This record gives sequence, C-alpha cells and structure tokens, in this order.
Amino acid sequence: MKDKKDKQKEPEVHEDIKNLMEDSTLVNQSDLEDGAPMNEATKDEPDLTEMLEEANDRILRMAAEMENYRKRSLKEKEDAIKYSNTKFARDIVTVADDLERALDSIKDINLDNNETTKTLSEGVQLTMRSLTQILERNGIERFDPTGEKFDPTLHEAMFEVPDTEKESGIVVHLVEPGYRINERILRPARVGVSKSNK
Repeated sequence: MKDKKDKQKEPEVHEDIKNLMEDSTLVNQSDLEDGAPMNEATKDEPDLTEMLEEANDRILRMAAEMENYRKRSLKEKEDAIKYSNTKFARDIVTVADDLERALDSIKDINLDNNETTKTLSEGVQLTMRSLTQILERNGIERFDPTGEKFDPTLHEAMFEVPDTEKESGIVVHLVEPGYRINERILRPARVGVSKSNK
C-alpha cells in the first residue's frame, strides 16, 4: 500500500523539474546556438585581443621614448665634456689678442740695433707659440677670414671700408681673429667689410 502511494507522487516531482527547466531564467538553447552571450557581464567584457594590442603599443612607445632619452642624455654628456672649458677659453683668447698686439707694436722696429727689445720680442713670440699650442690641444682654433665673404654667423662687422675693386660684403680688414672650440664658434672674428661704390 505504501509502495502504491510513493509511485503516485513520482510523476508530480518529475513535472516540477520539467517546469523548472522550461523557466525563462535558465539559458535558452537557441541563444547559445546563435552565439549570444550567456549574461550581461559577458556582453560587457572588453575584447582581450584589443587590450593586448593597446598594451603592446604602450610598451613600444615607452621603449622608444626611453631610447630617445638615453641618446639625448649621452649627447648632452658629450657636449658638457667638450664645451666645459668654454668660459675659460673665451677669457684666455683675450691674452692671445694682447700678445698679438704686443708683437704688432714692435714689428716696424729694427731689432738688430736694440738687443733688449729683440730679447723681449723673442720672449713674447715664444709665449705666443706656447699659448697657441695649448689652445689647439684643448680644441680651440684661431681663424682669420680676410678675403672671405662676410658671414654674420662667423664674423662681427665693426666698420665698412669703401672699395672700388671688391664687391660689397668682403672681409678686408681684421680687427680681432675669431676662435672656434670643437667646431663651435667661441668668438666671432671682428672685421672691416668692403662697401662697393658701384
């Protein structure tokens, strides 16, 4: 008798399970077949391939920026070493100017008749040669642009000289020589420039 009652209740339990399976809250098989997302969270997830590409792009940009920074820092370091003595060099070339003026002031004197002046001249010449060698060893080079076309990046015009033979803008007189330090202008040459009357 008890067995008969249990068998009568079984169909009711199966019926409940069947109703639950058909409930709208469960996954619809047709949605899965169409490739529809399982739920809202899955639909809103970003594409992993896009995220990977963005991260890779950021890393490449960062690597390029670091390489540029490294090169720039290396160049700045090299320039700092090359041009560290620029201020001192700019001051010391004035000593070379003074020695040149001293030699120019005695060039018309007959030194054979005056032993003291001759000795002084030789001493100044020796000092000038020694200073020139020191400047060259430190990458400082003297230049004289006489006869060249005037260039405002290399020369400083002090005055104009009327000249019927030369065209305008030719360096015809040197007031002070120019100096370079490792190919960079340390001091422009101070010059007189021709002015044609044509």
